[in-house]
Amino acid sequence: MVDGRFVRPQYDSGVPYDEATRASTQARFARIVATPEADLDLALGALVIASDGRPEIAPEPTLAILDSLAERVRLRLDVGDPAEVMVEGLHDVLYRETSFRGPTAAEFHDPRNSLLDLVAWRRIGLPISLAIVELEVAGRIGLAMHGIGLPGHFICGTRDGTLIDPAADGRRLRPDDCQALIRRAVGEGVLFHTGMLRPASKREILTRVLRNLRSAHLAARAWPSALGAVELLAVVEPMDPEHGRDRGLLLGRMGRFGDALTALNRYLDERPDGHDAADVRQVMGIFAGRRN
Repeated sequence: MVDGRFVRPQYDSGVPYDEATRASTQARFARIVATPEADLDLALGALVIASDGRPEIAPEPTLAILDSLAERVRLRLDVGDPAEVMVEGLHDVLYRETSFRGPTAAEFHDPRNSLLDLVAWRRIGLPISLAIVELEVAGRIGLAMHGIGLPGHFICGTRDGTLIDPAADGRRLRPDDCQALIRRAVGEGVLFHTGMLRPASKREILTRVLRNLRSAHLAARAWPSALGAVELLAVVEPMDPEHGRDRGLLLGRMGRFGDALTALNRYLDERPDGHDAADVRQVMGIFAGRRN
């Protein structure tokens, strides 16, 4: 905030890794994901993720945007409107008035598509980011919606079974449409079934956001940012030793070979016969040579 005004948030993937600041972010995230599901604040969790490596980011501007969007929807509605009318009002505001949209092919791997503050300002986001906006605005107007994690794509659903694609202007989906989305994302090998329509928990949504961020940062070779995503994944999935392996590999990429070897040794202690154990030992040999 400058002179009482909210300013457009900035993003720099080249920010150095700051241990103390990252530890504070992880502690805040741990408190959020430890909250019971019914009370877990999805927007706040996504904003803590967005603040990793960006300590100047505050949640208030983004929450104000979500509140403003909800107020615009309310102005379209009458008391007692059925859910179908509420959904139409929501989509009029999000996709027709304010033009939230999914990324183009050229924009798809941009990490900003997974950072909720920037999604709210730029109005561009991955399907799961747009779903978070939709779920948060829906909750503010009293409309019950939930997220659904299809393989390779994220959609929303309502209590009456209506399926919605937030990356396609809120288009209603049929089962055949879901199969087409899956085919486009992961190929012909996965067949749609109704079990895929299970509502995603808020923790699952935050985990999927982090996995998307990790992939985007790795593709950009932004090792400190990728490490931040991995360490937050380890907070929400503490029993998964692969996060420790990934942490070690990224520390090595950053030239912190002693820390990398410690992390990778711990991984091998937990999974001495893992499918990647030989590869990990080979990498450790390389890191040990460089440390010397």
